[in-house]
Amino acid sequence: MTLGQWLGYIGGLLAIITGLVSILTQRPLITHLTGITLIEGSVLIITGLIALIGGLIAIYFSYRRIGLYVIIGGILGLLAPCVLSVIAIIGGYLMLREK
Repeated sequence: MTLGQWLGYIGGLLAIITGLVSILTQRPLITHLTGITLIEGSVLIITGLIALIGGLIAIYFSYRRIGLYVIIGGILGLLAPCVLSVIAIIGGYLMLREK
């Protein structure tokens, strides 16, 4: 297993976690970590769901070793809003560079 795959898995998992936190608490994970309130409310249910789907995409395509779709999953994970899914984008880029 390559470094790009590991980063894709980790970034996808973090996107799933941030998506679930956004859905369940209607506050982004960054608010829980830093105390800075960027956005609140029911819009985070939708963005959290999109981030959850993006995390699943990043994990699945990390397994399949398709870097472009890992990048897309990482970008969808950014909608949570938390920047931790950038790790999946970096992993997808590394997968593209390996081929």
